[in-house]
Amino acid sequence: MLKRLGIAQLLVAAAILIGTGLVMVYSASALRAELRFGSSSIYLVRQLTGLIVGLGVALAVSRIPMQWIRRFGYVAWFGAILVLIATFSPLGIEANGARRWIQVGPLILQPLELVKLGTVLALAQWLAAHQNNMSDYRMAVGIPLTIAAIPAALLMLQPDFGGAMMVIIFSVTLIYIAGARWGHLIATGAVALPLLAFIAVQRSYRIFRLESFLNPWADPFGEGYQLVQSLIAFGAGGVGGSGLGAGQQKLGYLPEAHTDFILSVVGEETGLIGVVIVLGSFALLGVAAIAIASRAKDFHSMAVAVGASLLLWLQGLVNGGVAMGLLPTKGTTLPLFSYGRSSLVVSLIALGLVMNVARPGKRGRSGWR
Repeated sequence: MLKRLGIAQLLVAAAILIGTGLVMVYSASALRAELRFGSSSIYLVRQLTGLIVGLGVALAVSRIPMQWIRRFGYVAWFGAILVLIATFSPLGIEANGARRWIQVGPLILQPLELVKLGTVLALAQWLAAHQNNMSDYRMAVGIPLTIAAIPAALLMLQPDFGGAMMVIIFSVTLIYIAGARWGHLIATGAVALPLLAFIAVQRSYRIFRLESFLNPWADPFGEGYQLVQSLIAFGAGGVGGSGLGAGQQKLGYLPEAHTDFILSVVGEETGLIGVVIVLGSFALLGVAAIAIASRAKDFHSMAVAVGASLLLWLQGLVNGGVAMGLLPTKGTTLPLFSYGRSSLVVSLIALGLVMNVARPGKRGRSGWR
């Protein structure tokens, strides 16, 4: 099956997500934009500017020689770290007790998106250069995890525990496929997981989030409010939905309807059918990207394709899981779909990296290395 999947399926899935996302961004944000800015289309226009920029960068990335990308992986990682550090400077924007954005003039950036991409490129460069040392703990696990741990630690300081965990998860995945020994990974996990659990419970709101996830109806107007409103939206949509633009939960009930909980709006207005189309498109995108990665000519290209695809469907999985009550609440956008120019541009760059690996002459016969 994987042999029959490739760039055509990747682009079809991406086109469905981007096109449908633009429609739903407008539907979910029109009233909010009208009340705040006096124009119902302001969020849609901003999303379109991000789309234009992202498509241009993605096209350029898809044509850059892969050896150039391999050469500048560490540079991308270091640059992303500097941007992340800037959230603690006067450029940082504080909202809801966290500093996760920076503002430079009219431009607002979320460094997390750049950090995820930079970490993927740096890990791909390191692991590709040390393929012959995968039995050495320091080279195969120690240093790669340090590359991931530095931005993860900075994210926890914002605080953004969920973002830090996403960086760790796809980093461990890349280390595993690089050929690190199971014993090394298990031993590291035995030490790291209790430490992460200890860090997680140091903030009371994380405990409240977990409790509200387990039983949101216990506090439907407090900690469980977001999930309760999301579930109401899905329930109201049924199988066929209430119709585009006819959703009620986005009218001040569902928080962040155009970003974190846009899938709930999809569920209410297009029903189960629309949700299946969106999630099915993410599944097709992920499988097509993995199929492309499996045919890469070398480990570096394969790692870049796998890492880039993880940026897309892992975050999509988390967003969908949160909206449907399958995961604890974590503020994250739906890649290629929900409002957020930083997320959209970086997601398109990730797509461009996978397309680069899929180009004729980039594929090999030996599959996974």
